[in-house]
Order: sequence, then C-alpha cells, then structure tokens
Amino acid sequence: MRPDLDFRTLRAQIEAATWVPDFTTLYRRAGRVKMRDRMAVAGALVGTLAVLAPVALAGVFGRPAPAVLGPNPDLGDLTAPTVSPSTTDNYKYPTTKTVLAAAGDLPHLVAAVDVCVDVPQARRCSLQVIAMGSEKSDLAAPYVIDALRTSPLDKISGVQLTRIGAGAYMLSGEVSGGSRSSVRFDLTGAAKASPSQSPGQGQVVIGPTEWLPLGAQDRAVQLVQYGDLFGVRAVDGELSRVGQPPMARRTVVSDAPVTAGWWVAGADLHSGAPAVSVSTDQGHSWVARTLDAPPGIDVPTVVTQDGQNAWAFVRYSRQIRLFRTVDGGRDWREIHDPVELPAALKTLDNHPFGALIRPDRSLMLWIQVDNDVLFLDSNDGERFVTESGPGGAITPVDNGFASLGNPARVSSDAHAWQEADLSPTVLPN
Repeated sequence: MRPDLDFRTLRAQIEAATWVPDFTTLYRRAGRVKMRDRMAVAGALVGTLAVLAPVALAGVFGRPAPAVLGPNPDLGDLTAPTVSPSTTDNYKYPTTKTVLAAAGDLPHLVAAVDVCVDVPQARRCSLQVIAMGSEKSDLAAPYVIDALRTSPLDKISGVQLTRIGAGAYMLSGEVSGGSRSSVRFDLTGAAKASPSQSPGQGQVVIGPTEWLPLGAQDRAVQLVQYGDLFGVRAVDGELSRVGQPPMARRTVVSDAPVTAGWWVAGADLHSGAPAVSVSTDQGHSWVARTLDAPPGIDVPTVVTQDGQNAWAFVRYSRQIRLFRTVDGGRDWREIHDPVELPAALKTLDNHPFGALIRPDRSLMLWIQVDNDVLFLDSNDGERFVTESGPGGAITPVDNGFASLGNPARVSSDAHAWQEADLSPTVLPN
C-alpha cells in the first residue's frame, strides 16, 4: 500500500527552492556600508588638514621680511644702465673702443669701431663708422651706429670695410657665428655732420639679379664668405652680376688697388690645392692658375700693387710657402726658402695673418698672437726677418696704411707711423 504524501514537508521544500530575497533589506545594508566608507575618508582628510594647517599658517603669517642685501662685489650692479648719446668718458662702467677696419684716402679715413660697455655679465657693444685720420676731425657724430648687430649682446667678427665709390662704402661682418651680412652707406655731404643729425645703420645689401655695365674703376665684392662675386659701380654703388672664377673657396683680394684688376684667391676645383685667379675686364674672363703646393690652413694671402708683380703666401702650421708672379698671374714660381716662423710662435693655426707691399716694393707680414702682433720684413720679397711694427694689424688704404692697434696709427709708407685721431662715438643702448 502506497504511503501518504507529507504535504507539509513537500510545501517547505518547494518554498525553499523558489524563495526570492528581500531587496529592501539588501539596499539598507549597502547604504550602511557606503556611509561607513565615506565617514572613513572624511576622517582621513580631517586628520591631514590638522597636520598641514599649522604649517601653512606659519608660512603665511610667520615668514620674515626679505633681508636688505648690499651689492655683490663679484657680480656688480646688474641693473641695465640707461644710456644716452654721449662720449664714453662720462660712463660709470669701463668702456673700450676697438678699431676693426679702415678704408678711404689718407689723411681722411673712415673706420669701423666697436664701442663696448663692460657691464658685468652683459657686455654691450655698438659697431659704428666714424672719421679717422692724421688730422684733427671736426665731426661731432658717427656716420653710422649700431651696424650689423640685431642686439647689443651679439658677438661680431671678420669685419671688413670696403670703399666702393667716391663717398660710398660697404661694411660687412659675421654676427654671432652666423653668415656674413653687409650694409652700404654714403658719406656724400656728411663730412660736416652736426650733433643734431641722427646717424643711420646703413642700407642692407642684397645680391643682385641683373647684369650692369661695369668700368675700370669698379670693384669686386662678396656678400658671403667663399660666395659669388659681384661688381659694384663706383658712380652709383649699384651691384651687378659678373662671371665667376673657376675655383672653390673664392675670396676677393679687397686690398688690391682698383687699377690692378680683380684678384681672387681660392682652391683648385679638383685637387683643393691653393689657386689664384685674375680678371682685367671686370669678370668677363679669368686667368686661373693652381699653385704647386698642397692645401694650406686657408686660401692664399695675395698682395699686389701694380697688377703685374704679385706674391701669394700659403700658410701651414709651421711655415709659409711663398709664390711670386711678374706677369699678372699667368706664371707663378715658388721661392724655395719658405718663411720660417719666429721661435716664439709655435704654430700659425687660428692666428690672423696679413701681408702688404710698401711703395718701395718691400714687404711686411703681420701675425696676430693673442694681444700682440709679430712683424716680418723683407726688402727683396723673398727673405724675411723679424721687425718692429706699429703695434696692430695693418690694412692698406688709398695712399697709405692704417694700423688697427690701440692706439690706431696711420702711415703713408708703412715705415713711419703716427697716432690717428678718432672722432667721438656714442654709447650702445
């Protein structure tokens, strides 16, 4: 006989299998847990503020007043001075005036002078063009101020000043290690400038695109080191494109008289050996010759006075090889006794170098060594001996020579020298 079903037990089992939880109770429990977590975070924040607040209040209200300090003897007064146009004698910081280039016709020369104020840690300079000569100048203001630089803190090197016409000049230089830049200015009518006249900065020179007719009195110039040559007309200062000499590292011999033709030093296109090119028709044709020597420290230093007799000095670390021509650069012969360096000079590397021919056809070499200049002299153009000199680097000018030392000097024959007079300058801004 089948036993009776236990309906109570069966009902309990079914209810247990199909039971649904009470979600209201779960929500209340979850809320209590969330509230407990929030209270813990709030307690932690309150504890942190309790630690930091006293420190912050002490920093705000307990900070001592700044100490009053005197001038630092190592740094000096770093406040930038207010500079007005005046002579440098009245300025509280040390000032220097360095003649970097000169050009023109003795006794009335034009000089590029770097005027610097030695403010500690902020040396400020202004490149200016002023009158220079052996006679007292009545010019009361520079022709040009603040040339080439974009900031008085910029460093400048390789400054060149070239006379391109009766009263026109071109000033160029490398600013802060960048490429060479040039400005042109005209001094016509400015010889009697008054203090009220405001000098300019020169007109920026840009390479020309046209071919203009050139004459025997027109010069060759470069706007970029080793770059293309351009002809500049003496009548109006306009630049013209010209034919280029077939050589690398072209460098115009700017000291050669305009009547001697255009002389260019450089390097052979294939071997890199020193080379010299000459043009007597303003760049229409060139006579190019490679010298029988290996490449030197730089391109040859070439000097000529009449366009027929010329010397080319090729520099190496320990000696100078010398070449000579007597037919306008068509044939060169080497002087087989190289110019030996003085015992005090160990190497020619990184030392500025120059050469000149005197009116009596004797030669002088100068070598810049730190703050000193060594001079070598030759009566026959072949053998050189150590000689005394004017004290600074020498540059030929029309009818004479200028020494860029301190003080600057001028001479008509590079034998007897006299101190040059410089017109007043203004302080850099």
